[in-house]
This record gives sequence, structure tokens and C-alpha cells, in this order.
Amino acid sequence: MSIAKSFYRPFAALRRRMSDQRLRSKLFVVYLLVTFLPISFLVAYSYHTVKEQLTRQAVDNIGSTIDQINNNIQNRLSMYSQIATLIYMDEQMRNYLSYRYEKNDLHYLDAYDYINDTLYKMLAMNPNLKSISIYTENKTLHSDGFFIQYMDDFPERLRAETFAAEGNITSFLSRADDGERTVTLARSLNYLSLNFPYGILTMEISERELYSLIEKENQNKTILLADERGDIITSGLEDRGITNVSELDVSKTEFMVVTKALPNGWRTVVLLPYATLLGDARKASTNMLLISLACIAAAIVLIFFTSRLMTKRIETLLQFIRKVERGTFELPDRAMGGDEIGQLAIALKRMASTIQDLIQDVYKKELLRSEAEMTTLQAQIKPHFLYNALASISALAVKHKTPHVHRMADELARFYRISLNKGKKSVTLGDELKLTEHYVSIQKMRFQGMFRVHYALDESLFPYTTPKLIIQPFIENCINHAIWDDEAAINIVVSLAEDRNDVLIAVVDDGAGMPRETAERLSAFAEPSDEPPAGYGIYNVNRRIRLAYGERYGVELYSRPGIGTAARIRLPKTTRFL
Repeated sequence: MSIAKSFYRPFAALRRRMSDQRLRSKLFVVYLLVTFLPISFLVAYSYHTVKEQLTRQAVDNIGSTIDQINNNIQNRLSMYSQIATLIYMDEQMRNYLSYRYEKNDLHYLDAYDYINDTLYKMLAMNPNLKSISIYTENKTLHSDGFFIQYMDDFPERLRAETFAAEGNITSFLSRADDGERTVTLARSLNYLSLNFPYGILTMEISERELYSLIEKENQNKTILLADERGDIITSGLEDRGITNVSELDVSKTEFMVVTKALPNGWRTVVLLPYATLLGDARKASTNMLLISLACIAAAIVLIFFTSRLMTKRIETLLQFIRKVERGTFELPDRAMGGDEIGQLAIALKRMASTIQDLIQDVYKKELLRSEAEMTTLQAQIKPHFLYNALASISALAVKHKTPHVHRMADELARFYRISLNKGKKSVTLGDELKLTEHYVSIQKMRFQGMFRVHYALDESLFPYTTPKLIIQPFIENCINHAIWDDEAAINIVVSLAEDRNDVLIAVVDDGAGMPRETAERLSAFAEPSDEPPAGYGIYNVNRRIRLAYGERYGVELYSRPGIGTAARIRLPKTTRFL
């Protein structure tokens, strides 16, 4: 038994030591063992045995491959040369390009249509071409910026090389805005007898078109197509930053290089890395398989025990996180080691405790703040209304020498009897409409014949509750601000309707309306400072509704000068008293 303990003691110590190490160190060691050792054995054994044999076979195959590629490229270039010859021999096009058009001469339209139709047919019959253009110095001919362009837009250096070629096709490399390489084939157009150039024909070929000619042969090797200056036209290189053959460091990358030139000066370059020559020779394959199986078996054992050691604690940490996600912030006290996973577990426990304390603290403060703000807002509107009601009673008493004071005071008493509501902040919609009717009766005594109130009410909604005094401020605004002519009465419509799970209250008048700036300011419901009472009433109602039910509910205001004002109040269908 003591021998067994002494045997396992080093492994136990290693496990404890690994448990306290950084997770990055553990992963580094495991990946090093799993990847580096098997690959190093395979490469060391197979490299020297296969390289010489496959090198000889590769040299024989590359020669025929290059011949086939060069033949395909030459055939494609010959096709483009025939297109250039057809355009060069088109006498009608030459006449259109050379003719000098007067200012009001409409013959340029015929030239434009003929040149465009001809070149468009060339593009349609040769979808491999990206574009065809003719550059001319004839400024009297209209340029469409595509088929017909002016010689000033053609680079001076390229123009000189094209004219120096004396009718032969020259090629230039360029790079489009999206980074794609393109090849431009250019030929000068001139009269046969006078040797007078009247334009330059260009045909643009995308790199993908030329790459398609070498793509099938690009397996297990890299094929480049370069021009006479060594600039790479197209290639299978992964590094797209290499633009010239001279930038290739063949000695360091250990490539076998085979080059062969085309008649136009282009070169086909094949880069065959020696590493790809390490194929599957029969004897080497058998030994590689045995070594691979042994390495895989060792890797499986290492990965199994190592992953088990690490993921067990990760799974425990995940359980803690899910408890926090479900709202359980009291986590069990379990040892998790001293590495990153253990530190995460400790931090999670502290964070859960802090979150729990913060939630309780914020919740209590928010309840107190909302309660205080609603109480303040509710209290603010009472002195505001009382002031206006007393002013109305005083004005009426002076004017009529108290005949209607008794009735007006009675309506005011009924109004306050409902509005006080035993200290509650909300009433039923039925009581709120009664409040509105009492207020209207009071104001009718003061403004006799100056306004008429109409009701369109859905009485099935009367049992639902609402914050007190949300309709009265809008009736008050209609009376104080919408009446614009002492000779003409305004109409006020109060409606109560259902909108799915909401209640809509609307107060609409056909009075004076308000300017655009005032309506926009009131619609924003910014808290007024030195604004008139109308602004405060709208803000107060909207703020109390949103505090009680959320930002989805509140007041919407619409108005146009000379037409009237409409206020729409949205409330939830609820029987809960605040």
C-alpha cells in the first residue's frame, strides 16, 4: 500500500500544482503536446524519404502543365487581337471618329449610336471582356465616358507606348477601386495610307478571367502570370501584396521554380514548394500511419484527463452563473482552486452579493421618489385650480351682484367633494367626468354663451380608474385660450372610447388654436418655468400619467391656428386605485 501511495504521490502533487496554474499555461502545454510532437515525428520521417522521388516526378509534369496553360492564354489573347483587328478595319467607325462635327450638326448622334452599338455587340459576344473603350482627340464627338472617351483621360506614358507599338497590342496592369487587378490591352488606330493615328482602342480584362485559365492547374502548386516587366498579372498567391516576381524570396520558401515565356513577352511561372512533394509513397505512408495512430492515442489520453480536470470546475462555475441569471444571488461556498476559474468564482460571489444589495437599495429609493413626486404633482394642481375657480366666482359676483353665487359655490363644493375622494390619488372615469361636468357648470355661469360642451362617452368604461383631474386642465385651456371672438361661441367635445386594452379620452375644440412654436413646445412636455398656466396643466397631467402607468401612456397634443386644438389622453384599462 505504501508503494502505491508513493507511486501516486507525484501525480497528486502535479494535479494540485496544475490547479493553481494560469489557464493559459495549461492550454499552452496541452496544445504543445497534442500538435507539435505528432507533426514533428511525421515531418522528420517523411521529408527525406519522399522529397527526391516526388521532385523528379513533379519536374516531368510541370513542363506539360505550362505548355497547356500558355496555349490557353495565347488562344485567348489571339481572340482579343481579332476583336481589335475587326474594329480597326471598320471604315465606317474610322470615318465617324475622324469627322469634325459642327455645333448644331446632328450627325454626331449617328456616330454615337453606331459606335455604341458596335462596341456593345462586341461586349455581348465576348462576356470575358470587362469593357471596351475608344480614346479619341476629336472633341467635337460626344463622349459617354464609357465606350467613347477623350485622349486626355488616357495616361501620357501609356499613350506613348501604345503609339510606339505601331499597331501591335500592348498590355498594361492597373488596379480597380475595389483592389482587383485588371489588364488593359491597347492598340493605336490609324489610317493605313497616312499613318495618322485617330484614336486608341482599349480592352479591359479582369484578373479573374485570366485566373480561370490557370485555376484548374493551381492545385498543390502556385502559378503566376507576369508581364515582360515581371509585374504579376494574376496568381494563386495567398499574399496579395506581392506585385512583382522579384519580390518572391524563392530561397527561403524552398520553391521549385519553372518559367516559360509567351510570344507577347508574358511569362508563366510555376512555384512548386518542396513541402508539397512529401506525398503518400507506399512505404512512407505505412510508417506515417503507425506513428500518427500512436500520437493520436497519446493525444486522446492527454486531452481526456486534462479537459476533465479543467471542465469540472467550469461546469460548477456555470451553475453559479445560471443561479444568478434566475435571480438567486445567494451562492454556496465551495472551494474552486486558486487559478483563473477560482478567481472568477470568488468575483461572481462578490458581484452577486453587491447586486442584491443594490437592487434592494434602488427599489426602495425609486418607490420613495415616485411616491413623493406624485404627491407633489397632485398637490400642485389643487391650488392652481382653486385660484381660477375663486377668480371666476369673484368676477361673476361683481358682474351680477351675487344672483348666481350660491349655485356656483354649490357646484364648486360638489367638485371638491369628488376630487378629494378621501385622500386617494385616483377616481373612476365616471367620477372624473362628473368632476368635468361640475367644472363646466361653474365656467358656464361666468362665460355665458361663450362655449358649448358636447359629450360622446362609452359608459361601459366608467368603472375603470384614472388619476384625478386629468380632463379639467384641458377644458380650462379651451375656455381661457381658445375663445377668440366674444360674439361667437366655441364648441368643446369630450369623448371617451376604448382602444384594445387602453382607454382614450379626447378633448377637442374649434377655437383659435395656437402657433406652431407653442404647439411644438407643449407637445414636447418640457417642464415649464415662466410659462402660462396652460403649459403647466398639460405638463402636470402628462407627468402624473407616466409616473403611474409608464412612458407608453400620456398626452398627445395637436393644434392649428384658426382651426382648433385636440388633446388625446391614453390610459390603461385598470380598476386599481393609486
